Amino acid sequence: MHKIKLVPDKPFYNSCDITVFDVTGEKEKKRCKITAEYAKVDVEQLKRQNMDYQAAMEYYREWIYKVVKHYIADDWECAEGMDEVMEIIRERVEPYFQGSDEA
Repeated sequence: MHKIKLVPDKPFYNSCDITVFDVTGEKEKKRCKITAEYAKVDVEQLKRQNMDYQAAMEYYREWIYKVVKHYIADDWECAEGMDEVMEIIRERVEPYFQGSDEA
């Protein structure tokens, strides 16, 4: 199983690029870059699928896992960076659920 480090770039209003490093061996190896998108249209799509805030956050966590797994073609565990990435996503997604019954 690969050990992966996620390094978010400076987040944009609608998305954040995340660089994926394999830290399994002694030397870090850049594997890919993914983009988490959390614009209003993206969150509205999740809400139309009857997701509340917690379900949306779980969706993003699972999405990151599946996309990285696709690119590295193996299972992985996060050694570093997931909390930082999820905090960025939380800060952008949470306002779309505030003031609704789904918060």
